[in-house]
Amino acid sequence: MKTHLTYLLLLLVLGYTSCDSKNNSGSAAAPSYPVQRLAAEKTTLYLEYPATLEGVETVEIRSKIDGYIEEVFVEEGSVVQAGQKLFKIDANRYLQDVNQRRAAVLAVEAALETASLQVLRTAALVDKNIVNSFELTTAKNLERVKKAELNQAQAALSDAQSQLAFTQIVSPISGVVGRLPLKKGSLVSSSSELALTTVANTSAVYAHFSLSQKQLNGFLNQYSGKDLAEKLKNMPEISLITANGQTYALSGRIQSLSGVLQAQTGSANFRALFPNPTGVLWSGASATLQIPTAVDQAILLPKKAVFEIQGRYFVYRVDAQNKAMHTEVQLLPMALEQTYVVNSGLSAGDIVVVDGLGTLRNEMQIAPKPIN
Repeated sequence: MKTHLTYLLLLLVLGYTSCDSKNNSGSAAAPSYPVQRLAAEKTTLYLEYPATLEGVETVEIRSKIDGYIEEVFVEEGSVVQAGQKLFKIDANRYLQDVNQRRAAVLAVEAALETASLQVLRTAALVDKNIVNSFELTTAKNLERVKKAELNQAQAALSDAQSQLAFTQIVSPISGVVGRLPLKKGSLVSSSSELALTTVANTSAVYAHFSLSQKQLNGFLNQYSGKDLAEKLKNMPEISLITANGQTYALSGRIQSLSGVLQAQTGSANFRALFPNPTGVLWSGASATLQIPTAVDQAILLPKKAVFEIQGRYFVYRVDAQNKAMHTEVQLLPMALEQTYVVNSGLSAGDIVVVDGLGTLRNEMQIAPKPIN
């Protein structure tokens, strides 16, 4: 009897412990997570487009004649003025040609002088009826032939002098010298595809970027104006991000739009102009343009509320039962410093978890803790 009583007491204790454990488990509080209610608000976004920089004047320097480079007067990256010597091509061959052409001119000049004297002499004989007029006509025709030969010889001399002048290659503009692939002693040709160098005027630079045909109308419709010229005038100043991620100190403006779409890509080419007084922007460099755009109803999403899985973006949206729901979102390509802009997947008024995402799982019950 005593043994049975002991078992009964033990069962009562175990049953009470089990019930107490169940009660404690059922009453455990849901974990707290900071959340934020999304709202649509007016903000300024920055459209970003890749761009290529080009000096306002960029000239390829090529040789107009064949020959060996005798002298190189500049270094890569040096600043030159218009008319300054860049290269000298071996001129011996062209100097000899000039001398030959000049001698030919002198010879024809002498022959023309003789022909002119013959015309005068024959004319006097015709006046005295010593010779007939046929002789005079023949003399005059010979004089015209010599005059034509003189013109031809002088043209050949001028061409030879031009060829000689081409042995001195000068800069057509003021700017910065680019790469020098050919050195002293190299053979150059007027038909070569390789330029001797380039000279770029980078006192200001163009930033070239493009928009697809689909993007073009939406982009232009943001700005007031009855035609393209007025729309370009009303576009805001834009910023430039250099390849190292730094924002260029001076702002620029979109200056022109190509009137013809590229056949291969169907895109339209824009050109923006940036001043470059200190020369920190280089022709041929890559950069990113930031174009400010005002949006009246933008849904801003904190960056820390977003996580990425295999190139797709997700958030935890809190439903009416305070469950964290795994939700995919589409984000606009532009982003502010601390927030993304929602394109689809969320609406104004939705609540999202903004911290502690690593400990959450889909449909997990939470205790939302709103943040300011």
